[in-house]
Amino acid sequence: NRTITTQSFRHGSRGSLLMVSMTPATMMALSAGISAGGSILQARQQSSAAKIMQQRYEQEKIVAELEGLQAENERRRDLEIVLSNNKAVLGASGVGESRSFMAIQNEIRNVVNKDLSSIRLDVLKSKTAYDRAIYNTKSQSYYSNVGAIINAGSTISEGWGYHNYYLGKDEKPLGTKLKDLFPRKVT
Repeated sequence: NRTITTQSFRHGSRGSLLMVSMTPATMMALSAGISAGGSILQARQQSSAAKIMQQRYEQEKIVAELEGLQAENERRRDLEIVLSNNKAVLGASGVGESRSFMAIQNEIRNVVNKDLSSIRLDVLKSKTAYDRAIYNTKSQSYYSNVGAIINAGSTISEGWGYHNYYLGKDEKPLGTKLKDLFPRKVT
């Protein structure tokens, strides 16, 4: 006899709960179902973690953009201070505006414009890196879900094969056992 346990429990006025015969065939099928369920739950957890990471990357992308704008504004403010100071020194010297003074002022503007371009480029690099991270996280989540579904299907298929292999001659298949345990009420 392949039966490992057969038990019946009484629960006071609730009636009785009949346990299914736990044969190797039944255990194989249940094991496969539990393993498949675990794969699906793990994929859901990974999807949830991926969504949290995507939100984090989105927030960091916004912060990088704001920090870039703040750096640009500070650099422009510094430019205005330097240009104003140069005009004040020129005015105090009593010498009128000359070509050399204008050239110095323009050179300062050119340097600041290059700095501003560098700041914008750095912000674009950061935003692109966050966009790549978001895309990679979404891709990993998608392929993890696909892998979990394939794994669950494979596990169920393998478990069902083992179930059928170990099924005794007089033993009912698991589906029939479950139907017997939980009959549908036809109205």
